[in-house]
Amino acid sequence: MKTEQCDASETLKKSGLAKTTQRMAVLESLIVAEHPLNVNEILDKTDGEAKINRVTVYRILSSFRDSGIIREIETGHGISSYEMACTHNPVHPHFRCRSCGSITCLPPLTLSQAWDWLAQPADFAVEKIDVQLIGMCAQCQQQEDSNTLASIPDEEVPQQR
Repeated sequence: MKTEQCDASETLKKSGLAKTTQRMAVLESLIVAEHPLNVNEILDKTDGEAKINRVTVYRILSSFRDSGIIREIETGHGISSYEMACTHNPVHPHFRCRSCGSITCLPPLTLSQAWDWLAQPADFAVEKIDVQLIGMCAQCQQQEDSNTLASIPDEEVPQQR
């Protein structure tokens, strides 16, 4: 659990966005989230707090992203996840399970690691750093292993002694 968190009202004020019930609900769900959230997860977490629909959530997220309040994590499957972009949640790589799509935050890169990479001469200007490691989470690996064992005929399964 995060020890320090942003204040939703202050964050909206600093970004120049009006404080509405719907924006507050979306922002607060992202502030307390343990991992990046997709739109369905945000809708689940804001259910009952504010009359909010999917289109409104997308509009709010777009305004938050454009204001630099949040980061969008693209999965390559057309479903993005979102997390706070603040001092309490510095830029960091993510692990994405290619099977279930879960996203796990990994420890941030050190400033010296990032600086070494950015200090190299290049013909481009960095606007965003997005590092994703893609593989299979432990739960999906376990499920795949059990499915593989289940598909092997009994005579080929090694017997335990």
